[in-house]
This record gives sequence, structure tokens and C-alpha cells, in this order.
Amino acid sequence: MPIRARLAVPAIAVALLLTPALAGCGIVESAVDQATGGKVSVGGKLPKGWPEEVPVVDGKILVGAGGQGENGSGWIVTVDATAADPIAEATAQLEDAGFVTDDTAATATTEDGGFVAMTNDDYTVLVAGTKDGLLYTVTPVAK
Repeated sequence: MPIRARLAVPAIAVALLLTPALAGCGIVESAVDQATGGKVSVGGKLPKGWPEEVPVVDGKILVGAGGQGENGSGWIVTVDATAADPIAEATAQLEDAGFVTDDTAATATTEDGGFVAMTNDDYTVLVAGTKDGLLYTVTPVAK
């Protein structure tokens, strides 16, 4: 593993642990950005390369990361959502953006939370969470 990659992993771990304590501090954001080449965001922004066609519910973006899938593609984002029902809001936004659920087994909701998996021609989006927040996982569709 190249030295830069070996140094990035501990830097990311430390930054993620310190993020709550230093939420308003640009030092953490800058360190993570430099260590990962912009692939990880802890500063309230979507990660580099996030597809514009994938909407995200309103709220504070806590952590985002790119390059998570095969060949460095794919993204994850956690959102401290402001919607009363974040899963329903995310589903509605994705439907409005042209995403569909292919299988009813790709959705589940409970009193405490749920998940939905949706696709369009370019991406598969899995949104999971509770009434407090969501985790988006976005991967390109294999073509």
C-alpha cells in the first residue's frame, strides 16, 4: 500500500472521531480533504463527484465519502435529516428525479425507520435510516 494511502486511513479515523467535538472547525475538514484527495467530506458537503441526479433530503450532511465501489466508483453520505419522515421524503425526491423501485422487497418501513432501494438508468440508491437521519449509498448501474 502506498505511504499516502497508509497515512490516509488513520487520518480519516481520527478526523471522524474528532468531528463532533470540532464540528465548526475547518482544521478537521481541511485535514480530511488533504488526506483523501477530496473523497471524504466531514464539513457538511457532499463528497467529490456526487451525482447531481441523486437528490438528498434537507438536513446537515455529517459525513460523505466517494470512491467506495468497484473501480473507485460509488458514494456514501449520512444526513441529519430535518423532515418528519426522512425515508418517505427521500423516496418522494428520488421518484421525482426518475428513480423507481424494481421490487417491493427493496423497501421496508417500521415505526423506528426503514430502507428503500431505487434505480434509474445510471445509479442504484439505497437509503436507510430512522426519523433522525439517513445513510445514502449510491453505486453506478453495471452496463
